Amino acid sequence: MQTSPGNESGPARKLDALARRAGWALTWERVWPPLAWSGALIALFLAASWFGLWFAAPRLARIGGLALFALALAATLAPLAWLRRPSRAQALARLDRGAPDAHRPASDFDDRLANGTGDEMTNALWALHRARLARRVEGLALSPPAPGMAKRDPRALRFAAILLALAAGWLAGSERYPRVAAAFDWRGVIASAAPARIDAWIDPPAYTNKPPLLLKIAAQEKPENVVVPENSVLIVRADPAQVETRVEGALTPSAPDAPKPAPGVPIERRFVIHGDGKFTLLQGGSALAAFTISATPSGKPAIALIDPPQSNLTGSLTLHYSIADAYGVAGAQAQFALPNAPGGSPTHSLVEAPKLGLPLPAGNGVGEARTTSDLSEHPWAGAKVVMTLQATDVAGESGQSAPVTLTLPQRNFVNPLAKALVEQRRGLIIDPDSNRSRLAKALDALMIAPEAFDTTAGVYLGLRTAKSTLDAARTDKDLVEVADLLWAMALQIENGDASRALRELRAAEQKLREALQRGASDEEIKALTKELREKAEEYMRELAQQNPGVDPDEAPLDAQDLESMLDRMEDTARNGAREDAESMLDQMQDMFENLRSGRSAQSDPAEQELRKQMSELDKLLRDQQALRDKTFKRSQKKRSSRAAPDDGAQPQDQQEGSEPLDQEQGNLRDRLAELQRRLKALGLQGEKGFDDAEGDMSEAEGDLKGDGSGPPGSGGPDSKGKGRGGKGDGDAVDAQGRAMQALREGAQGLQRQMQGAGGQSGRTLMMGRRGQRNQPGGDPLGRGPNGQRGASEGQLHEGPVAAERARRVLQELRRRLSDPNRPTDEREYFERLLRHD
Repeated sequence: MQTSPGNESGPARKLDALARRAGWALTWERVWPPLAWSGALIALFLAASWFGLWFAAPRLARIGGLALFALALAATLAPLAWLRRPSRAQALARLDRGAPDAHRPASDFDDRLANGTGDEMTNALWALHRARLARRVEGLALSPPAPGMAKRDPRALRFAAILLALAAGWLAGSERYPRVAAAFDWRGVIASAAPARIDAWIDPPAYTNKPPLLLKIAAQEKPENVVVPENSVLIVRADPAQVETRVEGALTPSAPDAPKPAPGVPIERRFVIHGDGKFTLLQGGSALAAFTISATPSGKPAIALIDPPQSNLTGSLTLHYSIADAYGVAGAQAQFALPNAPGGSPTHSLVEAPKLGLPLPAGNGVGEARTTSDLSEHPWAGAKVVMTLQATDVAGESGQSAPVTLTLPQRNFVNPLAKALVEQRRGLIIDPDSNRSRLAKALDALMIAPEAFDTTAGVYLGLRTAKSTLDAARTDKDLVEVADLLWAMALQIENGDASRALRELRAAEQKLREALQRGASDEEIKALTKELREKAEEYMRELAQQNPGVDPDEAPLDAQDLESMLDRMEDTARNGAREDAESMLDQMQDMFENLRSGRSAQSDPAEQELRKQMSELDKLLRDQQALRDKTFKRSQKKRSSRAAPDDGAQPQDQQEGSEPLDQEQGNLRDRLAELQRRLKALGLQGEKGFDDAEGDMSEAEGDLKGDGSGPPGSGGPDSKGKGRGGKGDGDAVDAQGRAMQALREGAQGLQRQMQGAGGQSGRTLMMGRRGQRNQPGGDPLGRGPNGQRGASEGQLHEGPVAAERARRVLQELRRRLSDPNRPTDEREYFERLLRHD
């Protein structure tokens, strides 16, 4: 029986649509199980990786594990290889499984009546059957895909794998990718992606004395600001394969070409902080921490002169300067250059400008310092220069002082020929282009008529040699040889072998000074002190041989002073007070300069006579002090005898064979008058202090006459005491005290006159050695007229010459105690001070 679809076109179209959809659902039901199993297997692989399984496994285990996962994955995905497109019958069967009745409406609707059947009964039944199927097809609907994973995985292990992977992923954090990649790393043993430690800190420069700054590695909303000194070093210690350091700004790697480290080995990366910048730590592409850096500049040191440069008689230069810096100074020096003259500076100099190293203050090199250095032998000595002080701090920064124009100190040559040679030598050195011809003319002039100018044969031959060498000179080196020859001749003409002894003495002083500054051992200090002692004694012997007629009392320094000072300096250095020892070395150098000054002054008869009279004034002052002490003691004895019971004995006030006190006072007055006469003969003006002292001495002489037995007020009306009876020893002591004070005032006025005259000639006239130590009006604490020096040197025991200052203080206390005119309370206070000595 065969029928035509007729009115079945609607259900047929719907069935076709449902069949297509059923085919896709059937395909999904076949694809999903392999995908689900492969997904669970992948989740299991990720969980194993994120838990760090591959870092604990050796190389072969990693290869084997990865192979097993690959085979399992291939097995789960294998059904997809045989997957085919579902047929129409399979799609209709998929529809029938979702039909509301058990009959197969979808499959039956697609049936056809067999050919050859055409009776009416069969066709009628077939038509009825098709009508029922059409109604049932209209009610068909496709059920959702049902891959049946619950039957395949009744324990839901696939979800356990997913849950395990989620937990492992959260634990791995930003290290998820490197941990998975570790499964494919077959090079050997690999370290864990999680570093054992990440350290980051900033190490300030050592000169700042600041501790390292540890940086906290933690996630922050905004970068943390860190303030550090300039030139600090940022150090990051971590595994570079896991931690990346990213810098910005003025941060530069200190070792950019470092070799690549082994995998998993942490290294240190260093970055020098030159200024402001930023650095960030990253791990797995994610920021761990970020910091902004603010660098504090170290600044430049400041150096300046406190007092103007002082040129000393021996050619040395004394500088008093101060240095300031934030962290400390490493070195300082004085630089010299020729000034820019209006006519142009010299084209070139044969030798470099002198450079004077400056000692630094104790500690970190900051504070005040004083140095005396010898520049007398430098070819530029005596030239006008511009001096600039330069200091370099521990950070390498340099600072300069304001330029100062001065004339470099030079040796004071007395011999005219020696002085001329030195001047010509300086001109040749500083400007050879302009002064070479002048030197040739000067040498020719000095060789004219040697017998008329008492030029010795040795000097004449030296001049001839210098002239021939100058004529043959072709290079600067040849001209320097000419200058050296002129200098050697000048030294030999001036003082023979004493110059060698002086050079050796100064070299010994410099070696000892350097040893004190660098903190040398006691043995080295002792050896250098011994060498200085030998050189000083040799120098003094040379001077004594060249000046046999010099009065030892007029010398600024003698062998006993030198021995005592060197012993104190060695003991001070041994006790750790190296600064005090260095100051004592400066004082000894000043004494040698005074010694040299005194020797130069002896060549001038007028100056020698002035020094002699100053020594006489010093002796007169000391003799007056001694007479005052005698008078005071006699007065005390008389008071004691009057207070004691009268036993009929007369006090013996005058020792047998000694001169009466009134006659001693008269002799001192006569010596003062003679001294004034000689000073006026030398062209000096009279001093009011000397006139007052002479009157006070006359008054004291009158008070001492008659052993002071006359009653008070029995003298005549003469205010000066001339021709009147004696008032007594008490009044004599008072008059003698006024006479001593007037002598000091006169000596100070006389010293001012002498200094004014010496300033014009470049020399300072000074009192002898004893006069320097007991200079009238001197302060036992070493203070000047306004007290400024004592304030700068601090307490008495902190000065560089503590023993000498203490001795002078005790001497001053005894002098004031012997003054009967002082109040009783004050004198008792002096006695208590002396008892504690």
